[in-house]
This record gives sequence, C-alpha cells and structure tokens, in this order.
Amino acid sequence: MKKAILVLMMFLFCVTSVAATSGEALASASYLMATSSATGNYYRFGSVLAQIISAKAGVSITVTSSGGSIENARLLGSGENEFALIQTDVNHYALTGTEQFAGKPIRGFSAITALYPEMVQIVVSKKSGIQSVLDMKGKRICVGAAGSGYEVAARQVLLAHGMTYDDIDERFLSASEGKNALQDGQIDAFFMCSGYPNSNVVELGLTGGIDVISIAPEYVKKLTEMYPFYSPYTTPDDDQYKIGHTVDSVSVMAMLVARDDVPEDVIYNVTKVLYENLDEIRLLNSRGNYMTLEGAFRGIGGNVHPGAARFYREKGMTVPSKDL
Repeated sequence: MKKAILVLMMFLFCVTSVAATSGEALASASYLMATSSATGNYYRFGSVLAQIISAKAGVSITVTSSGGSIENARLLGSGENEFALIQTDVNHYALTGTEQFAGKPIRGFSAITALYPEMVQIVVSKKSGIQSVLDMKGKRICVGAAGSGYEVAARQVLLAHGMTYDDIDERFLSASEGKNALQDGQIDAFFMCSGYPNSNVVELGLTGGIDVISIAPEYVKKLTEMYPFYSPYTTPDDDQYKIGHTVDSVSVMAMLVARDDVPEDVIYNVTKVLYENLDEIRLLNSRGNYMTLEGAFRGIGGNVHPGAARFYREKGMTVPSKDL
C-alpha cells in the first residue's frame, strides 16, 4: 500500500513538474514581429498588437521595422521573424510562388487573423477627364514602382477591364513620387493600395484638383472572382479626401501571420487575447475598428494556423481549410 502511494506521489510530482515547466516556457517565450518602416501603419498597428499580446498572452513580442509586406514574407521564410503583418495578396503570392515570389514560394507560415482593409485607390487629376478605369486609355498613369504591390494591383485592375499596359502610358513611380507627379501635372492618375484615408491623398484633396474614382460594380465582382484575396470596399461617408462622394473599390486585408513552428498553444493564446481585448485595441488605434470575429478570414483563402483554428472552432466558426 505504501509503495502504491509512493508511486502515485511520484507520478503527480512528474505531471506537476512538466506542467510548470511548460508554463514557464510559454511565459518566457520571446518572438519578433516584422511590420514596416517606423513611420508606417504596420509598425504603428503592430506595436499596439504586440503591447496587448505581451501584456496578456504570456509571451513577449518585439516589433521590428522592415520594408513591408514582401520583405516580411521573406523574413518569415528565413526564420528571422516569427510573426509578421502582411497583405492578403502577398500572402497568396508567397505561398503559391507567383508574382514577386515567382518560382520561389515561401512556405512554413500561416494566418492568425485579418486585421484591416487596404483599399486599391485610383487618384486622378480633374483636368484629365478620367471618370472610370476605361477612361485611362491613352493617359499617363502611374502604376507604382516596378514589382511593387501597387503595380501588381494596377495590372490586375486593368486586366479585369480587358486592358493592359499597351492601353496606357504607364509610369513606374513610388507612391510619394506619383503624388508629386500628379501635383505637377506630369501624370493623369496614379494607383495605390493603402488604408483609408491615405495622408498623400488627403494632402492632394486640399487642392481641389483631384478625384478618386470608383471601380464599377461589375468589375468589383470580376476582381473578387479572379483574385480571392480581394474584397469589396466602400469608403466611409466622411469625405476625408474632399471629393464630395464615397468611393467603391476593392481591398486587400492587412493580416497577422506566424511561422508554423510557433507552438499551437502560443497562437491559441495570442488569438484569444486579441479578440478578448478588441475594445482596448480600438482605443489605441482606430484601425482596430475593422477587426471583428466575423471578419477574421476576410481575404484569407486558407492556411490558418492550428492554434488560431482551435480558437475559432471553439467559437463555432468554420475555418477555411484550403492549402494554398
């Protein structure tokens, strides 16, 4: 009898020790989150997420600055960062080895949640007479820096309208260069993909010489069918661009992802903490207003991290299972 009690005590001691060790390992876990430049939206919003996670999920997240979505996917692939903010289109390209990752797919990371929309914005000079994408034929159009996310989006929008660069006078400029070129009358319009409102467009709107055009409903439908990472998007009725109307377009989503080798329990806790503290996130950064449990998979076709999937299933949600 004494021997049986001794064996039971030893068993309970081992179980308790393992649990304590596991808890200590979780509490001491430290990870890096790739975002954007220190002045970018990803860095600011990522810092809020990291603050909430580090305070309440039992792990430490340190935000790192980077070149943005495309670099972040590569940092995940190399293992230099365990978490990152990336766009849903870049997520798709990295996993499928297309566009900027042609022939060189990056695997080994999965989605935690969609965060907020980044709208495809088409800013035009009023003098250009452009009122729709089809009106761009023969015009001087900035499509973004060569190989950038903006440029890919521009090509996709044109393609959905049955157009290519052969139909326009394309100019490869960064967002700030495009803004300056439009202001100086050197181009007629520029594409960009950004959260609304974008400070460059707000500044241009003060001049009264620009408009931001809508994508017609039939082409929004076509884009979302052709590219599953796009979602319909309409600007709020707050006219921050001083153009006198709302704008209908498509958006990709900023999303939070993590490497697959981050333990399932860690990602479960991270996901749970984010959704249990939405009010605080929204208070710290207004982009948190776009985060909802119902919209957690917006623009995400599959590859949800098992830890996040466990949380969503506990909430009675169906988790996308497609392996991109």
